[in-house]
Amino acid sequence: MNRKRIDPDSIDIGVLKQEFNRFREELSGMGDKIGGSATAALDEISAYLNGDGMSARMASFESELGHLAEMLKGGGRDAVTRLEKQVEYRPMISLAVAFGVGLVTAQFLRRS
Repeated sequence: MNRKRIDPDSIDIGVLKQEFNRFREELSGMGDKIGGSATAALDEISAYLNGDGMSARMASFESELGHLAEMLKGGGRDAVTRLEKQVEYRPMISLAVAFGVGLVTAQFLRRS
């Protein structure tokens, strides 16, 4: 690596001081802008989380979850009722199916 050597006699200290001060002022201004933007963003997030926006969404979510749970319970009851009726009407076929499922399950568990 060839570095170019700077002759100390050719450096204008006054110009360097001016440039350094200008650079410092620009950085200070950027810090104020970034800090202000970050504060504003955090304030908006905090207002959203503490406000009605999140509460309304959670209430809607809870309501929908309750509705889905009721649908699952109803569907499960219907399935059990239909299964009971099929076993009642066709007991020998039900017994054969249960035996077959047991054999398949046993074979599957043996392989594992």
